[in-house]
Amino acid sequence: MKAANKITAAALALLLAASVTACGNSNAGSVYNYSNGLDENGFFEGIKASDIVTLPEYKGVDIDSGIPVASDEEVEKEISGITSSYSYYEQIKDRAVEDGDTLNIDYVGKIDGVQFDGANTGGLGTEVTIGVTEYVEGFLEQLIGHTPGETFSVTVTYPEDYGREDLNGKEAVFDVTINYIRGEYIEAELTDEMAADYGFESAEALIEDIKEWRVNMDKFYFFTDLLAEAVCEEVPQSVVDYLINYEMSYYETEAANYGYTLDEYMSLMGYDSKDAYIEAGKETYIADAKLYLAAQAIAEIEGITVIDADIEAAGYTEQVEQYGKPYIKQFMLYQEILPQFIIDNGNLVDGLDASVAE
Repeated sequence: MKAANKITAAALALLLAASVTACGNSNAGSVYNYSNGLDENGFFEGIKASDIVTLPEYKGVDIDSGIPVASDEEVEKEISGITSSYSYYEQIKDRAVEDGDTLNIDYVGKIDGVQFDGANTGGLGTEVTIGVTEYVEGFLEQLIGHTPGETFSVTVTYPEDYGREDLNGKEAVFDVTINYIRGEYIEAELTDEMAADYGFESAEALIEDIKEWRVNMDKFYFFTDLLAEAVCEEVPQSVVDYLINYEMSYYETEAANYGYTLDEYMSLMGYDSKDAYIEAGKETYIADAKLYLAAQAIAEIEGITVIDADIEAAGYTEQVEQYGKPYIKQFMLYQEILPQFIIDNGNLVDGLDASVAE
């Protein structure tokens, strides 16, 4: 959503709490109407949640005092997730290959001068470890003593019972190029330049955002754990449909990106059709709908709404055009404002197990 949280776009761009939250942000720029079915306050249209939801006690609840603080371990985990894409293995090119080395190689294999299936890396390189990676006997051992940059031939004979009619007992010649020997893993440290890639002025600013996000997520998980105790005996179908349509719009976009119809994409996920997927997730949709209705009920009872000034202060003004103001309001209520309301009205207790989700 807002620029200050680009590193957590999947978590911040979506409202849906359980299975739907995991969908990510691939709908950005699509024609899907995120605000369809929501009123001007971000509530579900035509539904007064406080009339149909029995809420648990949500004021004065005991809350682990650790929730308002992001632990060093949590922050380091998030930083590692960022720096991992900048970390790399040293490429050694100035010595001969030794037994046990991990190498990046390319090869083309031929039998009687004719290339056979599966015997060409296509110049993309493949990683092998001598003495560990399973290749046809004698192949990797013949790489020992050669130097990165060399291209040479390796001759092997496939076993009679190799399992492929075209290879059983055949002699093959591979033209092999050693690209490099894999060396020490160089773990990157967070820099201002990396932070700039995520829209931050400095590494320090990014770290502060991580801390804020971790705290907000802990508050959110505590909040949804509390909402799960609410009782809603009959969930309006329109709310369930809202969650289904949202998730299906994501999968339609994903399917189109790969050139599939939605049903074809669902078959790749192990379902006969879209309808079969929806049927399998029926209980999850209902459970998620109850969470949203419980949150809306609290907002109704407490008179908590989001105004334009709140949207501007939170940095979501630019997102209104894409998501619609009702969606932004629901997002802010559900994932930011109401969790903070519970914290502000709770009792912080040292060492309490608040069942915060990982």
